[in-house]
Amino acid sequence: MTYEKMHTPAAHRFDRKFNRLKGTVFIVTYGRSGSTLLQNLLMTIPGCVIRGENHNMMEPIWQAAMRCRMTRGTWGQEHRPPTHPWHGADGIRPWPFAASMIDGFVDHVLCPPPEARWFGFKEIRYNALGGHFVEILDFMAAHFKNAHFVFNTRRIEDVMKSAWWTEWKPDEITVLAHDMDRRFADYHDAHPSRTRITRYEEFATDPGALRDVFDMLKEPMDRDRIQAVLRQRLSH
Repeated sequence: MTYEKMHTPAAHRFDRKFNRLKGTVFIVTYGRSGSTLLQNLLMTIPGCVIRGENHNMMEPIWQAAMRCRMTRGTWGQEHRPPTHPWHGADGIRPWPFAASMIDGFVDHVLCPPPEARWFGFKEIRYNALGGHFVEILDFMAAHFKNAHFVFNTRRIEDVMKSAWWTEWKPDEITVLAHDMDRRFADYHDAHPSRTRITRYEEFATDPGALRDVFDMLKEPMDRDRIQAVLRQRLSH
């Protein structure tokens, strides 16, 4: 099942709570790729709030939504009497159920301010999604307003130096990073208008490398704010 083909209304329900909201931004990557720096660079955009990691909470939300759709689609095509084990399946409402979970995630996990113009989060655990990577990103694109994805990459040799990967063998890290980079490229090829691929080595030394991301969001780059972020030392 894919959410990509489902109808999403032009007027989004988020607008009732965030009347300045242009859309949402998600940084998709793997561990120690420089995503925290990228997160802070994107937050130089006025009114942009990108939260940190959340242990991949989109996966269980998506799973619950899929189970709901599967139940409705399999046993909810007709009324089932109380004597039937799937009684009531015809009354299940998959889309509102999924939307309510997303709304709860926004309200109680992301907690963006009402004046936000962009909000989202970064996550490094997409490798755990296996074959569901595309489905979950499509699910997010269907439910979040004007969703954009920024896929962040980094040289594998530098990724390996991080203590984050101490329990991994070098060849395992290489396979994981190459696999995720391929998935990023494939999804970008399929959705070029709402995705971009960034490389840490480039934007860490030349912020101009992010010009394409800012252009995608139709936002100007504030060089002074960007340079201030680059001068800061991260806490990890």
